[in-house]
Amino acid sequence: MINITPQVAAAIAGDHSYCHLIRMELANNTVLRFTEAGFDINWNGETFNANGLLLGVDAPNFTTELRIGEISLSFTAADQSIVALMLGANQVNRPVYIYRAYLNPFGQVMPDPILLHAWLITGTDVSDDTDSATCTVRMASEWADFEAPRGRRTTNNSQIRYYPQDKGLEYATQVKKDIKWGGA
Repeated sequence: MINITPQVAAAIAGDHSYCHLIRMELANNTVLRFTEAGFDINWNGETFNANGLLLGVDAPNFTTELRIGEISLSFTAADQSIVALMLGANQVNRPVYIYRAYLNPFGQVMPDPILLHAWLITGTDVSDDTDSATCTVRMASEWADFEAPRGRRTTNNSQIRYYPQDKGLEYATQVKKDIKWGGA
């Protein structure tokens, strides 16, 4: 359930303007903040830059079926700083938060912006042609990493990671049948 303040509820019910606040937590403790508003937005002690680097945000498609949602952020690649950050280090599975901020008539953020979704970066593409250059950051919902292997394995490599001198699973690859653990 989304909790909204009375100010935001009144803005939604009436004539309102809003913008998106995008917070990207990248490798090496780098945090980028962008907005598509025509001016910088200050909220929660942070400045979200309206520097023209952000070209667009895909709208997510929500359905009743269970599937992984995906969207993209598009940045201009004419400024090489975005390209260097996205390609200079592994950014996969880094979080991106997208908020909707409702603005008062003076362009200030009404308390409190609504977190639309938290995403994980799945990849980056850079394309350029004679007219433009674009850096596209692909993102998926937090379920994108659902099937990633976790925990310990019954392999020799997994065992020596925790117990370097142990040889108990040295021949585990030669076992041809599944071993049932814990009864049955």
